[in-house]
Amino acid sequence: MKRINLLPPEQRMKASRERGLLWAILILVAIVVALGLVYVWQNGQVNDKQAELDGLTAQVAVEQQKAADLAPYAAIQTTRTAMTQTAKGIYDSRVPWATILQEISLVIPENVRLQTLTGAVPAAMLPGPATPPADGTVAAATPDVTFTGTSYTHTDVAEFMTRLGLIPQLSNVQLASSTGAAATDTSGATGTPTVTFTVTASLRPYLTPPPATEILGVGQ
Repeated sequence: MKRINLLPPEQRMKASRERGLLWAILILVAIVVALGLVYVWQNGQVNDKQAELDGLTAQVAVEQQKAADLAPYAAIQTTRTAMTQTAKGIYDSRVPWATILQEISLVIPENVRLQTLTGAVPAAMLPGPATPPADGTVAAATPDVTFTGTSYTHTDVAEFMTRLGLIPQLSNVQLASSTGAAATDTSGATGTPTVTFTVTASLRPYLTPPPATEILGVGQ
């Protein structure tokens, strides 16, 4: 059976508007509910991230406090490492006097008698910061090792100088003075030496400069 709407046209239009308004309200309510759910979810996410950030901030503060507590020990370790390296550099750049004296004893000719032997390490080979003179002048070079002795002939002195040149730690071997007449009899070692000589030599410089003994940070 065909349904017949007996409402007047005005009532039918009013009922249609009311239904449309109801649907609009329902849609609006659904949108508001959806937005509320999204807000609650996003707010939960923000709270979780904030809690995570607060935890990380607390951990960073703890680690920073630990680093601050360990800072003095780090400075001590740095100073200790610098002192160890400096000590090793000083040891490696030391002048081996014992070795030099032993080598000198092996190269002295039979007819040469040493009376004195003096040695000094030049300032350029001493550990420590190089401090030039305040007036800018450069000190005159002086021999590092000086030999004085006697021999029978000048040839013996020349042989002694030649042998000194074979010692690796010595260089610039020079005759400072040689006085006296050669002995008439050089066949044996029982005669009296008549030649007095002075020979000088320089210590061979290091391949690398000696280390500085002043360590920054010590005592600060």
